[in-house]
Amino acid sequence: MKLPTTVVPEDGGPPLPRVPAALARRFQQVCATMVGDAIAGDGVAQLEYGSLFALEIEPGIDQRRLADAMGIDPSSASLIADRLEIQGLIERRINGADRRARQLFLTRKGQGLWRRLRVKSRVANMAVLAPLAPHERELFLDMLIRVIQGNWRHARPGGGRRK
Repeated sequence: MKLPTTVVPEDGGPPLPRVPAALARRFQQVCATMVGDAIAGDGVAQLEYGSLFALEIEPGIDQRRLADAMGIDPSSASLIADRLEIQGLIERRINGADRRARQLFLTRKGQGLWRRLRVKSRVANMAVLAPLAPHERELFLDMLIRVIQGNWRHARPGGGRRK
């Protein structure tokens, strides 16, 4: 049985090519829009929120590891850290093992904002997966993680751009 190469949504939306890259791009747009709308008005952009998330998961992360965690280049991570520090949401500390490196930590203000945004983000992420049955949501996330981990070496800033 041959799978169709294109799916035409019943709701009148544009045709969807049945290939991972095109579907992943559209899925990313859906996620970015829904989470972005949920956190709008709280003074941080989505990558800044993602950075707060990373600092909550790994307090003391350095800027290079933050860039890796976010899938962005180190200079972008530095600019994001600058903006968050100016807002009083994070602080930089000198790494005792490598005095050239700076560790990043959430401030009390940053922790408070993170807690508020986490709730809004969780609701938005649940809405993203709402078209799936509860057991499908877990399966979808498990499979998505497996695909990403199996292709990790290809997850890099600028991947897919013209050289």
